[in-house]
Amino acid sequence: PEVVLVSPLRRTLMTATELFGGKNANNEEGSQCRFTAIEMLREKRTGLSCDERSDLETIRAEFPHVDLSGLDGTDIPPIGEDNIAVRARTAKFLDEKLPHIEGNYLAIVSHKGWLREFRKTLKSRVDEGRIRVDFDLDKWDTTLYDNAEVRVVAMRWQDGELTSVVSRSVTNALSMVDDGFQYSLGPPSSGFSMFLAHRTTKVHFIVHAEGHHNVAARNSGCNGCLLRGNAPAIDHPLYDASLTSTGVKQAEILRNVLATRPSGSRSFTAFDLVVVSPLTRALETAQLIFGRDPGLAPIGSPERAAGLPIRAPQLLVREECRERYGHFVCNGRQPVSQLEENFPAFDFSEVLDENDVLHGDEIESASHCRDRAARFLEWLSCRPEGCVAVVTHGSFLRHLFGQFGDELQEEDRESLHREAHNCELRSVVICSHKKEQTKQRMMRHRSTLRVPSTNR
Repeated sequence: PEVVLVSPLRRTLMTATELFGGKNANNEEGSQCRFTAIEMLREKRTGLSCDERSDLETIRAEFPHVDLSGLDGTDIPPIGEDNIAVRARTAKFLDEKLPHIEGNYLAIVSHKGWLREFRKTLKSRVDEGRIRVDFDLDKWDTTLYDNAEVRVVAMRWQDGELTSVVSRSVTNALSMVDDGFQYSLGPPSSGFSMFLAHRTTKVHFIVHAEGHHNVAARNSGCNGCLLRGNAPAIDHPLYDASLTSTGVKQAEILRNVLATRPSGSRSFTAFDLVVVSPLTRALETAQLIFGRDPGLAPIGSPERAAGLPIRAPQLLVREECRERYGHFVCNGRQPVSQLEENFPAFDFSEVLDENDVLHGDEIESASHCRDRAARFLEWLSCRPEGCVAVVTHGSFLRHLFGQFGDELQEEDRESLHREAHNCELRSVVICSHKKEQTKQRMMRHRSTLRVPSTNR
């Protein structure tokens, strides 16, 4: 690790030094990683002598390689604290300390009791829908660590919030490249990964074309024009905003690009499925791009000239890929019956509620939007189609793409994470490493959308 964060108790300081090196009492050189003692990592202060730390001078003499500057007396736990107090300490460490540690590879050396309460903190946030976790343990939130047990954990933050935690034993972490769905080609520096084809889906994400709300916000210099004020949101002129004339032209340009871009054995890009947000601007964009005569190839294509039959893609509407809802009137939707009348070529059968039960004055939390985006990918990966287009929204894609890309080179990561513009096409290949398990779970539900009770 680049940094070792360690409880200031002697047994953890000794463990960290044995594992990761450092300078011993004879000033002999060891590892070059930075050691930092943190009071918040201490075991519960039971009042027993084993849970009390030595004075700073004694620690400094025995462990001169450890930075003790953080032991300034401000975070010393009280004697007799209970498990709930330890859990609060772990939450404070997670929120206030850990995100600000410099370095990508850290080691945390603590205690069984502290790690148990740390997992309970994670579990509470999973239950609240704030984070997603993946442990290789059945009862990960209650299983205790063994002495000197090492687990490898990958944590991901987005917009300052912890969004996901993946935890593996050392053995499983080392063997993940050979788990049956990913294969390393040559040395790690080769830059290649190989995935089994049946686990992958090619997805073309398309942001809706320019809407009237985009113009209004740009002209006013802020989003205040998108608030409902004292009137009902549905009465606002920008409620479920439609496309501008510029937006229509943007969609027609993208349609022409796809009509002349070769894909597979065809002279144009053909889609098996088009998934669309239920907001009007997304539906209009999809209709302009994909709404051609059923069974006919694009005008001017060799397939059209030869009269070859071409199956038009299904236009399926799903709530999961709608914009981050709430607060701004443009992100509310019309009743399904009205949308069906306006867009008869679209399949609304998987939109469960006639009226918009999601939109309200409170904006959807970032963590809920990320979870919704991840569940949408799970659903998408279980579809049988191999080439899919998704017509969606910029903020939704930011919350989706921001959960991926840590392993990419900087240029590719920036390309994935950058802001998506109106009518932009961004193509990716998704691979579901647990496709069969996900498919079985998805078969039990018509929708993966979770409705927060605060917005009902």
